[in-house]
Amino acid sequence: MKTGVRKMAEGIFMITLPMPFRLKHINIFAFPEEKGYTLIDTGPNLPGVLPALETSLAEIGLRIEDCGRILITHFHMDHCGLAGIIADRSGAPVYLAVIENQTVQAFARQQDRMRRLTEFALEHGLDQGTIDSVIRAFSAFKNATSPFEAAGFLADGDQLTIGGRVAAVIATPGHSRGHISFHLPEERFLIAGDHILPHITPNLSPDLTAPDFHPLADFLSSLARVEDLPVSSVCPAHGRPFADLKGRVAEMREHHRERSNLALRALTGQPQTSEGISRCIFGNIRSPFDRLLALNETYVHLLELEREAWIGRQKHNGLCLFARIRA
Repeated sequence: MKTGVRKMAEGIFMITLPMPFRLKHINIFAFPEEKGYTLIDTGPNLPGVLPALETSLAEIGLRIEDCGRILITHFHMDHCGLAGIIADRSGAPVYLAVIENQTVQAFARQQDRMRRLTEFALEHGLDQGTIDSVIRAFSAFKNATSPFEAAGFLADGDQLTIGGRVAAVIATPGHSRGHISFHLPEERFLIAGDHILPHITPNLSPDLTAPDFHPLADFLSSLARVEDLPVSSVCPAHGRPFADLKGRVAEMREHHRERSNLALRALTGQPQTSEGISRCIFGNIRSPFDRLLALNETYVHLLELEREAWIGRQKHNGLCLFARIRA
């Protein structure tokens, strides 16, 4: 997808920034104000991204120093990595959901975070070598999020004025525990972050600091919250804007139904770990980080199957094993 600036409507600009990952890009949104501008998401603090942002802003007559406010959909590096740098240079306050701010604080405790990750991954069947590779990858990107402090918090139902227009905050947890989206009723736009993407489904992972979080259940509930919005364009963080919100929601629901059925079929024999079941769903994945993502995605489906009493879990030699308990 081509990087650069796209005018979505009068006073709304989508800026597509490069990233050195499989998705290759991130879409963020700028709303010029009477003084400065509001930015929804920022891109990651990785080589080449800040200069690309500066170039794109210059095309619409703006500078980093002009930023008046930063709104964050969720605390992942590609969405908030430059927030601290932009805030430092402009004085712009940063706003996000209070739950995401709790994640910010948890991420600051890097040693505790890696300990939780190691314990979870080992318990669910990932080998130590793969875990070590993942931890090295996390360490390599430890500076991809520049530190920032929230000036305030955004909650479901909040009404904001952005670029002279009203935007409603909608809580859309699932991809992260405090993910939010923005509905612009006048333009019939939904700025969806990672909640709804045009060609892939967002990864769902457990929040190891919040064991009561059920990512799949929350994600499906969040889809239901937005599917009937009067929207003519869904503006995702990755991929091009698209029109058929309701149709895409239906596709994503079906995708997760299929994944759950695959997980159940994998449990027709002996009890298995989440990692073993993930191999039945995703095949043998070579990339350590992708193996972790596959494990996480499988586990969140198993959580729901367990809540629905299709499966149960047991501990054996330090491993968490799942088994089918209902035909």
